[in-house]
Amino acid sequence: MSSSSQASTSIHKEDTLASALKTLNDLINGKLAYPPRITKYELARIIAARAKQLSMGAQPLVNPQELGTYDPIDIALEEVRRGLLPFIIVRTLPNGRHIRVKLKDLLDLSGKFDVKL
Repeated sequence: MSSSSQASTSIHKEDTLASALKTLNDLINGKLAYPPRITKYELARIIAARAKQLSMGAQPLVNPQELGTYDPIDIALEEVRRGLLPFIIVRTLPNGRHIRVKLKDLLDLSGKFDVKL
């Protein structure tokens, strides 16, 4: 490796680390909803809701021919993977408060913490 590519790799690692530390700090200070990822229950609910919309005639946000399937569940899962759904998740905290989090934000946070969909 050349010294310039080593330097850019080092800078990228530092940026990633700084971003992860900022996310953890925001979690500790209560600026982010806990958990900082989408749960399996939220994911199942979102995919089921979107699959129902698709089966009732909603237009898919991805090309089904490109996917090679017309199954609403597969299409909904791909729409979630690509972050195309404008869903908002409402989480109820133990103290009774409700937090609204955009699906896109949770997917971005899940990517930072290496959660696979």
